[in-house]
Order: sequence, then structure tokens, then C-alpha cells
Amino acid sequence: MKIKSYEKQYFAQLGAVMDKARMQELEAENLEPVFVAFRDAPYLDYLLSCKIYVALEDGKLMGFIGFKPGKIEFIYVDPNAQGRGIATKLMEKTLDELKRPVSLEVFTNNNRAKALYKKFGFETVKTITEKWSDEYPVLFSQDTMELK
Repeated sequence: MKIKSYEKQYFAQLGAVMDKARMQELEAENLEPVFVAFRDAPYLDYLLSCKIYVALEDGKLMGFIGFKPGKIEFIYVDPNAQGRGIATKLMEKTLDELKRPVSLEVFTNNNRAKALYKKFGFETVKTITEKWSDEYPVLFSQDTMELK
């Protein structure tokens, strides 16, 4: 597996991975109705303004991480490739570059992701519970985790 900087040629593959992994994440929180496809997502420009690394295996994008100084903004791995150390390699590459402290946000009940972050020394510093939106007023909890 290779970790390399994002290039525009990976756009479609990145979107496919994000759509599958984002739906998996939302399903676990019973938030499937709020899913928006990558190409239509209001955060698309923001994601593309991040520094992004992609994990490639035989030329196929298996996962990616997007970050800005002091904050990991996005990390997604194709659900069919999870459990193979892809997120760990993406985190290692990113954390080598970021100055501390580094923060990220994760659904409170996303224990698998939180276990990964804890492995790197992240600790929960804040939990908020709020409604998703006026259109979809379901409550969800999100943790802010930090690596000092």
C-alpha cells in the first residue's frame, strides 16, 4: 500500500470511498436520512481545501485523510478494506506533519474510530449533544478529541 498526496485524478475514487464510508458512519447513528452524496455535499470545497493523503493499493484508492494545521477534518476507509491498517497508516503520515495539539471530531458512539484515535494518544476533551438540523431534528452526540 502506498500513501501519497491527493491528485485530481483521484476525485471520483475519493468520492466513492467517502460515500460508502459516510453512509456506514451515518447508519450506525441512525442518521441515514441526512446523507448527501460527495459531489453534492456542502462541505466539498472545504474538504478539497484540506491537505489530503490517499491510501492506494494496486492503483485503487482505499482510504483518505484530510487535515489542516491542528485539526484532522476527514478520515474515511472503504468499508470493504477496513481492519487492514489503512487508517493507521494515514494517521501516522499525517501526525508526523502536524504540530500539537491536534484535534478531531467523532460521533460519540463510533467506538471503532475512537479506538484508533486513542491508540495515537487522543483523549476526549468535550462531548456535545445537539439536533442535526431543523429539517431533521434528531439528536446525536459528538466528541472532540485532542492529542497534546
